[in-house]
Amino acid sequence: MSDQITGELQSIDLTTVIPNAIGLLAFDENKNVIDSSGVGKERLDDVNELSNIETNSEGFALLSEKNIKVYIYKQEGKTVVVYAYEKV
Repeated sequence: MSDQITGELQSIDLTTVIPNAIGLLAFDENKNVIDSSGVGKERLDDVNELSNIETNSEGFALLSEKNIKVYIYKQEGKTVVVYAYEKV
């Protein structure tokens, strides 16, 4: 991600994009963490597993883990992961 995109990520209120968002994790193709917030800061070990997740043709994937949804978006060697509570 360019510095501009990283800056834009930091200025976005994730809850306006994904309801119930509780964290973000962004990393590059070399598994270097670019940004993290909320529970993403506690989930840095997820990078190895999430880097291997297959996405659809648009670069998206969705995982469910207990009561948390994990939204994954990959583009140009960068991955953005948003953790959100699942609506009950």
